[in-house]
Amino acid sequence: MVQIKEVASEAGVSLSTVSRVLNNPGLVKSETKERVYNAIEKVGYKPPKKDITSRSYTIGLAIPDIKIDFIGELVRRVQQELDNTQYDLVLFNMKRNRKVSRYFRENAAFRKKVDALIIFSSTLDSESVSFFRSLNIPIVLLQSRCKEEKSISTNNYLGASDAIKYLLGRGYKKIAFVGWKPEDDHIIERYNGYRNTLEKAGIDYKEEWASFDALTREGGYKATENLFKKFRPEAIFYACDSMAFGGYQYLKEKNIKIPDDIGIVGFDDLNFSSVIGLTTMRQFLQVKANMAVNYLLDRLKERIKQPTAEEICITPELVIRNSTR
Repeated sequence: MVQIKEVASEAGVSLSTVSRVLNNPGLVKSETKERVYNAIEKVGYKPPKKDITSRSYTIGLAIPDIKIDFIGELVRRVQQELDNTQYDLVLFNMKRNRKVSRYFRENAAFRKKVDALIIFSSTLDSESVSFFRSLNIPIVLLQSRCKEEKSISTNNYLGASDAIKYLLGRGYKKIAFVGWKPEDDHIIERYNGYRNTLEKAGIDYKEEWASFDALTREGGYKATENLFKKFRPEAIFYACDSMAFGGYQYLKEKNIKIPDDIGIVGFDDLNFSSVIGLTTMRQFLQVKANMAVNYLLDRLKERIKQPTAEEICITPELVIRNSTR
């Protein structure tokens, strides 16, 4: 078994420095931390494995932004899966920081609070994988992909494409796109699925058909408002339901009736979507939460002894309600 002194030797630092990096990284210079982390990866050091009496019996959920409507649904679904177990859920709001390993390096106390971690919509490279493995914290990714750890994601491209095919089949041609700013793979894939499907159908797509703003209800309102300053669509595909909720508010204020004057399709199938009758793409969030929690429980109980490098990509399902003609 690799000892901590081998990490210190490889990094060219003292044992106490390695200990500080592992337990209080905020007290160590960035350059020194990187040397220690690189040494940990190179020599394959792993901290002593927790015995069952030292477990916290908590599973963490790391999220980039707690203000997103989808997060509330996610927390509820994960908690439902944990209700009949001995584990509690603890939420880590990374405040728009999608580099999860950096967050847990800088917050050493947080990583001591969990036995395993669900990472939602965040970046995880090979070095980050090594970091969590060195801490003996089993992880699973949701809405992200990673070739070295188990990940459960959405086929965003195909989901968006199916939404547009449905709208085209209902007779809509001038179909607009409303989404958050193209800063991650999810929105880029949904936009590409939307645009490519229109073009394959022979629709003369124009750049003004797309409008972007923040991933919030307010952002959906503003994006819809800006869209109508450029042209009047026959239908709108919203890249997420929360932005569709804001769009509904704008359309109601302007007395634009759904579905008489315009068709609407969303993406997510949040609880409120059924209340307002929104046709949308269901992401099977409960299924994903179940898969994630069961995998981590299997790791913790050592039914699965090693990390599973498996990518699961689930295609959304169209849920037809009354927001289209």
